Amino acid sequence: MNKTKVISVLACTYLLAFSTYSEATAFFWSQTKEDPQIEVLLKKPSPLAKVDQETLARAIYLKLAEAPDDADPAFFERYYKLVMEKCPNTDRAHESYWRLTNLYERAYGEPRYEEIISILEQFLSRYKASNILSMKKYPDAALIFSPVGRLHQSYKALGREDKIAAYYDQNTLQEASFSIYDYFDYASALDETKRFKEAVVWYEKFLKKSEGNEGVDFMREIAADRVLELKEK
Repeated sequence: MNKTKVISVLACTYLLAFSTYSEATAFFWSQTKEDPQIEVLLKKPSPLAKVDQETLARAIYLKLAEAPDDADPAFFERYYKLVMEKCPNTDRAHESYWRLTNLYERAYGEPRYEEIISILEQFLSRYKASNILSMKKYPDAALIFSPVGRLHQSYKALGREDKIAAYYDQNTLQEASFSIYDYFDYASALDETKRFKEAVVWYEKFLKKSEGNEGVDFMREIAADRVLELKEK
């Protein structure tokens, strides 16, 4: 390689490094210095008027959109929480619960189940309907985020099946809206918490509701086996 080419390659390398450094520096300062619009709205007393909530949520999400994918997770966590607390009457608040749950699951090495439980319990106590998320454990559309479903996954990961059983205990009057998976989940939670007689009832309901459904054959085998085992006790 001749001297001209060497100089050209070095120059390009320098410019690329400088560009990357400049972008990183610019983002660092955007993190440490608050956006004026956000700052003004955060100084207003809570609760903010609906129009201010919408404006603040929009400004925060614009700031988040400018962040690189490898930005400190604490940066995203802070702003999602701000939207959740300062803009609770916006769709962006619901979205923030979803995004913060995903952050706690994926951004810290090991899932932060306690934090997930805390925010999703808060969501379910705060909201009874949503334009963004599904209030069903098993949404009609598979890709829609379900706070109940993700909360129960976290309970199960920490061995808190009693919480899952308690959820269904409070919702048996809505049995008509249960999916076949709800029947199995309730039975399993009752089984895990040693409420065996009740578990048999719900395993049998699951078996009846899932007749002819080849997609749940494995679950049906488990349910049928547990019914036989529990009846022998």
